[in-house]
Amino acid sequence: QATLAGYFWYGLSVYPSYAYFKRLLGLDLLPTDLAVANANNIALLAGALAAVIASLGLTPLEAARIRVVADPLKYKPLGLIGTLGVIASEGERVGGVGRWGALYAGLPSLMTRQVIFGSVKFLAFERACEFIYSMWPVLRDATWTALTVSLVAGAFSGALSSLVSQPADAVLTYVAAREKSNDLDTNGSQGLGVLEGSRLMIEESGFSSLFRGFGSRCVWAAAIIAGQFVLYDLFRNFFGVTSQDLSQVFEITL
Repeated sequence: QATLAGYFWYGLSVYPSYAYFKRLLGLDLLPTDLAVANANNIALLAGALAAVIASLGLTPLEAARIRVVADPLKYKPLGLIGTLGVIASEGERVGGVGRWGALYAGLPSLMTRQVIFGSVKFLAFERACEFIYSMWPVLRDATWTALTVSLVAGAFSGALSSLVSQPADAVLTYVAAREKSNDLDTNGSQGLGVLEGSRLMIEESGFSSLFRGFGSRCVWAAAIIAGQFVLYDLFRNFFGVTSQDLSQVFEITL
């Protein structure tokens, strides 16, 4: 339930949020010439802001998913709402961080991953689409060819985003595992920073450890993101929103 709810929330929040922030930055806040000159920066910033919005809903759902995976016999019968209730009650009873603090304990880590991944994803998708259409403009003419372009560009953006965000994801996972181990062994210790975690991880396992598991993550991300962008374009077509509605064109008249 948590996994399905997470995918649903992500699709419902991140893609409309990206379109909103891109339009806000590119059409409403910046002059046309400045928006055109900074199109890449706008895409990166809009993607990052959209990832922040998505992370606010994903964090409690991810916490519930981890509990179910770790102890399915205990948490699976409770369902999503019941598992979230248990996590929230633990924050008041054990950690002293409060209900919301317990549900959002993993927000910094998850948001870091999502911002890096999401900002690169949207920029790569848009530039890949532009390149494909510049080479084969006829692909714009039919819906199925345009969706095929979205599928290919989405797969490329998912793979590239996975590559760019892989080191940060690996380090954050390592830091979280070390902190959990320290809590169990010493009943609380100084938190391990990201830079220190990177250094220890490379010392222990070498530089290649930053890209451990990249192959499977890359394939998974390419498949998932390609499907998401196809659905995104389908919904845009259904509501009559075109790429021109979200773009700036700088024209000079002599």
